[in-house]
Amino acid sequence: MKKIFASRASGSRPLLAMFLFSLMLALLLPACGGAENSGSNNSSSIDFSGTIVIWHGWQGTYLQAKQAIFNEYMRLHPKVKIVLVHQDNIASKAATAVKAGNGPDIIAFTDDNLGSLALGHVVVPLDQYISQDYLNQTYTPAAASALVFNGHVYGVPEAVEAVTLMYNKSLISADQLPKTTDDLLAFEKRYEQAHPGQYGVVWPTEDAYFNAPWFYGFGAQYVTPDGKAHLDTSQALQAMEYIASFRPYLPKQPTYDVVSSLFAEGKAAIIINGPWSYADYSSGGKINIGFATLPIVTATGTPAKPFVGVKSLWMAKTAKNPALVADLMKFYTNKANQITMSRADGEIPANSAAADDPAIQQLPAVAGYAAQVKLGVALPNTPYMSALWTPVQNALTAVWNGTQTPAKALSDAQAAATKGIAQISS
Repeated sequence: MKKIFASRASGSRPLLAMFLFSLMLALLLPACGGAENSGSNNSSSIDFSGTIVIWHGWQGTYLQAKQAIFNEYMRLHPKVKIVLVHQDNIASKAATAVKAGNGPDIIAFTDDNLGSLALGHVVVPLDQYISQDYLNQTYTPAAASALVFNGHVYGVPEAVEAVTLMYNKSLISADQLPKTTDDLLAFEKRYEQAHPGQYGVVWPTEDAYFNAPWFYGFGAQYVTPDGKAHLDTSQALQAMEYIASFRPYLPKQPTYDVVSSLFAEGKAAIIINGPWSYADYSSGGKINIGFATLPIVTATGTPAKPFVGVKSLWMAKTAKNPALVADLMKFYTNKANQITMSRADGEIPANSAAADDPAIQQLPAVAGYAAQVKLGVALPNTPYMSALWTPVQNALTAVWNGTQTPAKALSDAQAAATKGIAQISS
């Protein structure tokens, strides 16, 4: 499986990934959105000439879909040349290249790297060409917020993803799906009683990424943009206690591989997982999969809020023609081109009009994840987030193993996260 998102830190957490929906292979690609306005504030002031170099991690079918869009832009603007350069370790290589003055014009990478690259002046604001209002009006809320750091706009989002409920239609019907967190726990108990050795719902309970929906749904946060950890709050404690309530009904070590195998083998009716896993479960007709958004948190009346990973395009400090870079970004992520891209490679479009279009809504998997993304929160783009992954995972593991109470585990996690944030600050 080709990878697109590679930013999560936990060893038990799969890389945020590109995915290929087999059900879409039969669909024909519509024409690229050349006729749609590219979104420039004033196209007459743009110098449509020169070369734009984009560093990216796209491969295979995904690269082909994106290259077609860039080819259309070059057709519309014959004096513009767009060069796509595949890079591994994009963030570190870009930092070195930009410092030496020979970096790219655009960097395509995941939103949780934005803060560190912005603070290092590797990428620079685009406020003069792309406003926050434009982001909010054009893209889904989490996607739009992911491109804003310290009050400045740094680019545009191209694709998004989040975990959601995937269920086996042979084991459970849509009307049986739990609607609230209380329902989810009750369903887990009932299903195990009715099907010994099997499970109602599974997910990696010791993984900070996969448990973010409960923390944020209960009103907690891992970290705020100003660098404050928030793990010792009453809301975080409620979330941790809710997760712990599943201990009697789930495997003793519900790692990603374990729970994924249970679902793939028909031993779990529901799994909480992301789009990178869809092809593994559905290819060859192995499982008839349905999709539903995560349940409402009973205690708060708000939906569980998963992290939304946002693949983004940022302008590098070495960009030679910022106005042209901004125009290309807008063209690349306009409604028509986002639909074209999504139909070609199965990515979830960041453009809200594209996500709501019938062409996307007729694709069950894409539509299912697009619905969940609307309810999620952007994967934090602050560099302080890197100090949270390990403390949160350690706390989850201690609670799941029964070696610490939720309160003690969160207190220790708060101390560890605060220490890690201080090291980053210094």
